[in-house]
Amino acid sequence: MLIKLALIFFGLLFLVCIWLGRKERVRQPLEGEKITVEDAMILLQALDLSTQDLDFWHERGKTQETEGDEADRSAPEYLTFGQYIEILEMVNGRALDLPDFEDRYAEEHAVLKEDWYAAYKLMLAHFDMESSIWETTVFVLQIDPDEGMIYTETGGMQDPFHYSSSAFEQNALQQLKVYVKGDRLLTVVEVLPEEHRLDNVWVMESTEGVLECFYHQVTFQASALMPVERERVADLTFRDGKIIDGKEKNEKVRGKLLRMTAEEIEIENCGTYRIAEDMEVYKLYGNLETKEKADLKIGYADTDFVVHKGKVCAALISEKEAADRIRVLLKNTAKNSNYHDQVEMTVDNETIVVRADDLKVGERRRYQCAALTDKVLLHREGNVKKNIAYRGIIECCRTEDGLILVNELPLEEYLYAVVPSEMPDSYPLEALKAQAVCARTYAYRHILHAGLPELGAHVDDTTSYQVYHNSSENAASTTAVKETDGVVLLYEGEPAQNYYYSTSCGVGTDTGIWQAADAEDITYLQAVWLKQSDDTGTDELPDDLREEENFRRFITSKRETDLEKEEPWYRWRYTVEEVDEEAMLKRIQARYRAKPASVLTKAEGDYFVSEPIEKMGKIKDLAIVKRGAGGVAEELLIETEEGTYKILSEYNIRRVLCDGISKVVRQDDSTIIPGSLLPSGFFVLETGKEEGNMIGYTLIGGGYGHGVGMSQNGARALGMNGVSYRTILDFFFAGCELDNPARTDTPEK
Repeated sequence: MLIKLALIFFGLLFLVCIWLGRKERVRQPLEGEKITVEDAMILLQALDLSTQDLDFWHERGKTQETEGDEADRSAPEYLTFGQYIEILEMVNGRALDLPDFEDRYAEEHAVLKEDWYAAYKLMLAHFDMESSIWETTVFVLQIDPDEGMIYTETGGMQDPFHYSSSAFEQNALQQLKVYVKGDRLLTVVEVLPEEHRLDNVWVMESTEGVLECFYHQVTFQASALMPVERERVADLTFRDGKIIDGKEKNEKVRGKLLRMTAEEIEIENCGTYRIAEDMEVYKLYGNLETKEKADLKIGYADTDFVVHKGKVCAALISEKEAADRIRVLLKNTAKNSNYHDQVEMTVDNETIVVRADDLKVGERRRYQCAALTDKVLLHREGNVKKNIAYRGIIECCRTEDGLILVNELPLEEYLYAVVPSEMPDSYPLEALKAQAVCARTYAYRHILHAGLPELGAHVDDTTSYQVYHNSSENAASTTAVKETDGVVLLYEGEPAQNYYYSTSCGVGTDTGIWQAADAEDITYLQAVWLKQSDDTGTDELPDDLREEENFRRFITSKRETDLEKEEPWYRWRYTVEEVDEEAMLKRIQARYRAKPASVLTKAEGDYFVSEPIEKMGKIKDLAIVKRGAGGVAEELLIETEEGTYKILSEYNIRRVLCDGISKVVRQDDSTIIPGSLLPSGFFVLETGKEEGNMIGYTLIGGGYGHGVGMSQNGARALGMNGVSYRTILDFFFAGCELDNPARTDTPEK
């Protein structure tokens, strides 16, 4: 019996020892990367939790107030298990089923990162913050601790990130798994061991094993395990914050850039090259910059193209070449096409006929008179524009679709034919000079950023850009060009968006009419009151013209101080006696196909959606329900038997309400059928009804054109009052400067 009891006792003792030993082993500090108190608090605060309720954090704050910032400079403080339990209690973690890790830690032990982040993911799910706080991977290019900013692989091509955790400052040129909230990097979850490569980096300097590099607007330095020549494009491979491999790309070609598509570029005397997906563009003169592909200038030879494996991988804009020549696509206006079957021209009294079939695809021929002042006489078979004498060079290029004709000539000579096509030469010289500056600025913008790079042209010769050679050159227009030689409108150093239109109704509007979400900063294009004034100041608009009644009073009256009160288009009336619902439906459907987001259908409930409209039935009512700056129509509401619809933007509204049959009666009683577009979006709408259905409508309006920028007849009126072209431009483009980009002195206001 004693032996049996002894065996039981020692057996129990053995089990207790095993249990105690196991417990002792579990309670040993765990090996691995620990979570810092700083990072844990950053992540809790990102959840909008008040960490001041935590005793240990509150006490830590008191200690830092007493001891200053010395604690921040010491070794990192790790979150203990006891502190983790306090956090668990604050967030009611046991009810959330958060892990308590009681079998892994003693109270004083530091918590591993992996355990903390496992718990944090559950917190994100509970607080429904998974869409606003997320985990991602970034490669850190540069850290600015003074500003608290981090530039990742995208560099300065977009705004840099703010950062919270000091751990980021130890991980430059590393690939990191991080937590992000908005534009802020919160914490480093993990430093990834994988190699990371940046392609087509510009290596500025190479000195004693250190490379100074430039990539996506960011300059950075890195230790390199191999030599790379300075001023080279190279693929760099990084690991542990160092460059472990660098492959230089030394093959270069140079010539005039003739054409550029999304996939390829054509370089004069070099041929056509495919474009690498990761091609980089660097501007090397002046301040070093990363540019976009669209910044490469068609028709210029200011760039070295770096070629690797038959593809252009980088473009080095190496010098500032004057943007003083323009390439104009001469369209086949008879067929509304970019392509021609043949062209006939006279060069130095010799008649030349070029047929598309005479050239191989890709072949180019250039024709120019021997004397610079002589012109090429061009005749295009069946074309609206016939027998026009062109300055400069006529270039014929054979494509799969036919001949492309490009007129390359000096910018100033191009303006000789643009200004008279855009403004009558009978206008005052100062108005013509204002028009010349606007036309030059518009052209200059497109020389810097070609409108038709795939066709090798900056602009075409139609209203899609600027009308060219619709009217003959004349002395007055040419004088206006010459007396403003080289002058353009700049806003913050860049060519301004200098829109212009024919006639105002007494006020203009702003670029909100086009509802472009990605529009650049064009705050200088504001709604202005075009009135007589001793100092030609714009003053405030006469009323809040966004309000329907205010605008109705304005547009149905005539103000004696308005600059254009005598112009025929200053006021007009448009009456549709009998509305054709089917024809209007077709116009609405056409606008939907062109821009679906601008044609909306009322759904069940008080909201609208973009969807196709199959039928309307009888129209019950039409109304302008929203107006933009200056009172321009911004939203048209159409109530029908089948549903209620909204048409957005003045352009679409002008299309939908214009039936192409009814006449516009101008204030001088002259009449015009406007075709497919109403004269302007400045009007009020009155409907005629029978038995609850609309049978017709009348628009009482004013002005001709979109109303943004310079009114040409407003400029004419100012010029007749003796106002200088500089003051005219300042009237319409307040805040812009006049400058000649070829000069280096200070711009004029």
